[in-house]
Amino acid sequence: MGKLRTAIAFGLALVSLGAIVWCTVAARPVAGPAPPEDTAAPNPWVAAAARADPEVGWARTAATEVTIARAAERDLEQVPEGRIDPRQRQIKVSVVHRLTMVRDDPLIEALRQGAGFPATLQQVTDAAFGAIKVDGAGLAPTTRLTPRLTTADGRTTAEFTVTLLRQVRTDALLKLHFEAPNAVPLIVTGRSIAVLPGEWAVLRLEGITPEHERRERLAFTVGAYPVSMTLAPSSHGFADVAEADDFSWATALGVLTAIALTAVLLRSLGEGWWSRLPNRELGAGLAVAAPALLIPMFDEDWSALAYVILFLAVPLLALRHAGRVIPANPPWTTRDLFMVTGVGVLLGLGMLSWSWLHGQLSGQHLLAGGAVAALAAAGAAVAFSADLGVRPVIVRLAVLSAEAAIGLLALALWLRALLNGVYPPDSVRLVLALGWAMIPVAAMAVATKRWSRQVVVGAVLIGLLVQGWPTEWLDAGSWSLAVSQPEPAIGSLTLTPLVRGVLGLLLLGFVMLVLRLWRLGGRPAAVDDPVAESTMIAVLMVLYITPGGSISLADIDVPLPLLAITSLVAWGTSRWLLNGPRLAVPEPADQHEHRRLVRAALHRRLLLVAEQELYRAGRNRIGAGELSIPEFEQQRDALEGAMNRHGSHPETAFATSAGCTPWQNAVPAFTVCLLLSLPFAIVYGWPEGADLTSFVFDARYLLTLPAFGFLYGYFYPRVRGTQPMTKALHLAAAALLTELSGYLSTLAEPDIGAFDKVQVVAIVVGQVLLVCVGLGLFWEWRIMHLAGEPWARVRTLRSVRSLAAPALAVVLAAGTTAASSAAGQTVDRILKGDQITVTAPR
Repeated sequence: MGKLRTAIAFGLALVSLGAIVWCTVAARPVAGPAPPEDTAAPNPWVAAAARADPEVGWARTAATEVTIARAAERDLEQVPEGRIDPRQRQIKVSVVHRLTMVRDDPLIEALRQGAGFPATLQQVTDAAFGAIKVDGAGLAPTTRLTPRLTTADGRTTAEFTVTLLRQVRTDALLKLHFEAPNAVPLIVTGRSIAVLPGEWAVLRLEGITPEHERRERLAFTVGAYPVSMTLAPSSHGFADVAEADDFSWATALGVLTAIALTAVLLRSLGEGWWSRLPNRELGAGLAVAAPALLIPMFDEDWSALAYVILFLAVPLLALRHAGRVIPANPPWTTRDLFMVTGVGVLLGLGMLSWSWLHGQLSGQHLLAGGAVAALAAAGAAVAFSADLGVRPVIVRLAVLSAEAAIGLLALALWLRALLNGVYPPDSVRLVLALGWAMIPVAAMAVATKRWSRQVVVGAVLIGLLVQGWPTEWLDAGSWSLAVSQPEPAIGSLTLTPLVRGVLGLLLLGFVMLVLRLWRLGGRPAAVDDPVAESTMIAVLMVLYITPGGSISLADIDVPLPLLAITSLVAWGTSRWLLNGPRLAVPEPADQHEHRRLVRAALHRRLLLVAEQELYRAGRNRIGAGELSIPEFEQQRDALEGAMNRHGSHPETAFATSAGCTPWQNAVPAFTVCLLLSLPFAIVYGWPEGADLTSFVFDARYLLTLPAFGFLYGYFYPRVRGTQPMTKALHLAAAALLTELSGYLSTLAEPDIGAFDKVQVVAIVVGQVLLVCVGLGLFWEWRIMHLAGEPWARVRTLRSVRSLAAPALAVVLAAGTTAASSAAGQTVDRILKGDQITVTAPR
């Protein structure tokens, strides 16, 4: 390559870079979105007051009476079911405003015309009397009655009635806020207010000097300024010293569960995993990155560092680990490269269009700068690669260089908009989602020991879903201008992109545990592998972690998943289920040997029935002289000899893996349990969530019993019992104990009636029995089907005894499900737990 061509190539590259820099420097800050226009209609009440003579205005008087009482049953009829908590106090606040005016006051005519009523009733009362706000959870929307006018002795009184329903804890304080009237000019200059506290006592006054103060009534007069008062239940006493609870069962169980789960996870990796250097480096890197993700909890100014670690450092660490572990190079071709850069160019053109539409750079400057950057970059690529002499390669390099120049220009303008604070809102989430997607790409490559194009596409889609549903991504305003609006939230946990990324990382960790079971379950020996057992127990423990509560971390109230007792019980019951007494079961090597073992077992069952029949019929025949003792002994010896030739344990053929691998057994067991669990979604409600992670987390109740079914199939030879139904009954005992453990604290609540508690237990028992007994019946059929034998040889539909167990399970499940449809709000709250409200701004 000659010096002249080298100089030309570098010169064109500098021209391309200069065009990008010039466009970035010339870009103007984009103006933020215009504030929404006030489209509210003018208040006719205020307009009428402005027309009144000053003397008429001074003649007005305003009086407000506030009555606080316990909400009656008829007051709560319109409250949605499940919102009332019988453990709390439901109160009714009745507000009666009275405005007295002289007969020629123009406000009277405005009231009689009722312009905009009932929509403007709130405007009228807030303008004249000021808004009254009551702390506590609202049970129903505020209601307002039609204003009533009464005229006597040349004066007219307008009466407005407002009703508020609130729900507060039995020991909570109640605060009343009397806001200032918002009318300009003022409709009245002074307000006379009377409060009838009922079962409440006045604890604190702010800006109020009482004129009439008794136990049942407090009256005062205020001007056009806000005041407030705090009330306390008159029957509630306050301790002089608040005793700190030195021991918390929730904290103790949380720490114990965290220790147990950590131990199980470390054991699930196995010693072989830690013996490899790349794995130790990955573990050390993640251990360093994990505390850095907690930085925003202490100081939000350092949140950028947490974003860099999660969406840049961790993906690079995962890709480096995958590159060292996987022996083969990625099978990416030039076509793949063109597809990726093509998608990048489309995104870049989208950003350039945004820059033009919102005036960041004029259309002429964008076209000129983009054209110069792309053509100069392509020319530089041609100059650098001309010595190769391969025209297709030169053309490809030129196209890639032009695409790279356009992408770099779009990235520079996006960073400029980002620094100025006005940018397409979802563009940041898009970049973060693409960066985060590299983590599942590397994880799946390590799990499958190969690189895959399908995995890359799937990981990118999952990364997008972790950051929001398509409805959120395709919102009309999300690709326009950044608007100040709250982030979606789950309870008190705000779903920022960082929080969504961390939750997605936890979900990915769970998926990796399942993939590990898949990889280990390809060998029949995995049934006795302690690594596979620990991995399965870890999956169950994670599924039974219950969200709720919060902890104080550096004086910050941080919502965290409360590691519930159910996770510990799942650990104990699964170990009990797998480590029971076992018979020496000869495992069949293939389907042919399984068929031989099942047929031998069926033959021995036939001989056992024949022996029972011999003893039953022999008594009568020997007594009647139809059968001699030697003949009876001869038949008995013949049957016992035949049975001895077929082994001493007839049920061992039904306690084997049927010649299948653990994974091949686990998948159908999980599927059957999931299908049997779906009808109970009517009781618990369908899962919801603001994104993929929160949706999956909300759907855990549909996966817990199928996970027990997965364990049943995966470790079938090790599960307690000697045949499918006895193993299924042991599974039902373990699953039932685990499911009911989550309701222990609630069922011990004295405020919940015994009937409601029995109904909840019946619903859980019915669901567990239906799933487990159904799985046992399916497994009987599957074993016989794999052996090429009809199911009727072990369970006949004409026998009442044979159908007793499944019939009982179906009756219990159907009965409890039907009862749950008529269950009260208490049962509904116990089964579903505390409702997690998901608020989304779009």
